[in-house]
Amino acid sequence: MKPILNIFDEPLLYTEGLSKLLIQNKIFSSIEIFNSCESLYENIKVHPPEFVMISSNIMMLTEIYQCIENIIAENKKIKIIVIGSSYDVTVIRKLFNKGIKSYLDKNSSYDEFVRSVNALSADEIYICEYAKQMMINFISNEQEKPNPNIKDPLTRREMEILKLICDGYSSKDISEKLFISINTVETHRKRILMKLNVKNSVGVVKYALENNIIN
Repeated sequence: MKPILNIFDEPLLYTEGLSKLLIQNKIFSSIEIFNSCESLYENIKVHPPEFVMISSNIMMLTEIYQCIENIIAENKKIKIIVIGSSYDVTVIRKLFNKGIKSYLDKNSSYDEFVRSVNALSADEIYICEYAKQMMINFISNEQEKPNPNIKDPLTRREMEILKLICDGYSSKDISEKLFISINTVETHRKRILMKLNVKNSVGVVKYALENNIIN
C-alpha cells in the first residue's frame, strides 16, 4: 500500500499542484493539506500518516522546531520532510537533531522530492543539493586533518563513503559510483558505524554534524 502524506503549508497553487502530481504518479495513496498546527496534530492523532512535509512558508523557524517536537512526541514513526528557505548548516543540523529525516530547500526540484521520499522509505535520510554541497565541501577540506573525537581515524576510502552517505546514496548507488561490490560497501559502512559508535546512516550524518566534521 502506498503511504499517506500530510502537507503543512498554505493552500497555494504550487502546493495543490504538487499534491495532484504526486497522486497521479502514485507516490502516495492520499495527500491532505493543513494550514494550522491544531488541525495537523488532530489528524495525526486520528489518522497518522507515514510522511509529513513542513514548509517554511507558513511558520517561523522557532515554530518549525516546536512543530517537529510535537509530531515526534505524538508519533516517532512519522518521517518529517522540511522545505527550508536557504537555511545554513547550523539550522539544518538543528532540524535533524529535532528529528526530521529529510531537508529540502525551496528551490529543490520535484525529482529531488521524489528521491527524498524513496530514501526515507528505505529508512535512509535525505539532504538536498544546496545543503549537501556545503557539507561535502567542508568534508573535503577536512579530510587531511585528524579528528580528535575519533580514536580510530577513518581511512580515505571510508571518508569517501561517508561523503556519499551524507549525500543520501544507498549501498547499491555507492557500489556503482565507486566501482566496488555491494559487500565491500557494506563492510566499509559497518566499519564507519563502529568507528563513529553510531547505529545507522542517520547516526552517521548526525555525528558528522554534531562533531563539526561537516559544519
